[in-house]
Amino acid sequence: MYRQYRCTDCNKLLFKGVLIDSEVEVKCKRCGRMTVFKGAARDAFICYIANTCPHNPARQ
Repeated sequence: MYRQYRCTDCNKLLFKGVLIDSEVEVKCKRCGRMTVFKGAARDAFICYIANTCPHNPARQ
């Protein structure tokens, strides 16, 4: 479920994780590029919570 976040210049893996309603700025240790990663809105992850997805037809 973790997403890989990579440098936009040299493609070095910077970190793995899930960003929700957040913003992270990371400096690549290989090439020195500063990159900002923005997380998804909290509402985009509601269906990952067990049996609480309002879009699941089985719940209706």
